[in-house]
Amino acid sequence: MRLPFGDTKAIRRTFFGEMDPDGDAKDVDELRLLRLLKARLNGQLDDVLAELGDPPDLNNLSPEFWDTEAGKLIAVIRPELERMTMTGIASAAAAVPVLWDEAVIAREAAEWAGRYVYDLVTGLDANTLALLRTVVSRFVQTSGMTIGQLRSELIPAFGERRAQMIAVTETTRAYAEGKRKVQEELQRGGIHMTRIWRTAMDERVCPICGEGALEGTPESEWGREGPPAHPNCRCWTVLSRLPD
Repeated sequence: MRLPFGDTKAIRRTFFGEMDPDGDAKDVDELRLLRLLKARLNGQLDDVLAELGDPPDLNNLSPEFWDTEAGKLIAVIRPELERMTMTGIASAAAAVPVLWDEAVIAREAAEWAGRYVYDLVTGLDANTLALLRTVVSRFVQTSGMTIGQLRSELIPAFGERRAQMIAVTETTRAYAEGKRKVQEELQRGGIHMTRIWRTAMDERVCPICGEGALEGTPESEWGREGPPAHPNCRCWTVLSRLPD
């Protein structure tokens, strides 16, 4: 489910009234991650402008600078993804009468979060740098443009809208990964489950996830990864037992 910017409470109910069992926890986690991301992205903007100098020079942004910035962002996102994945695991596991080694599944969640967040932050920083090249080039070519105006034009890469997009999308992803981890553990225990795609069905549902698309479909129709299907996706999955 994709909500317009500014909405803070997601609608997590299908057309037939089925609720996302993790909906309340996701709302809390989204807001927590949003707050953390807003602070870090604002700090990153300050770091970038300080390093660029006046007049700004992109050559000042060395690979070492970006490595440091990536590390700061990873330090914010990784523990949150790991924690949310474990919350999703605990929620899904509560509904199945199977025991497993908690240390093993916690390790797997941590390993997934570590791998995934590196790729996520690498992509985010690449997009940030692309915007920086465009805006700094325009600054150089535009007589009278101020550093304050430069800062304003960089807001798409460092502002609240981007922070919210990341928070929504990655909360959805972490909980979906938790559900997938439980499915894998059940599979190892001889219990075969499939994940069913669920999405909130109202006038704002996107055509990717809505009725006639992903809603209600088993994973055989959409593959291994599951939600999110796109940025700002708030869909979820439920486990359904396959016939023996």
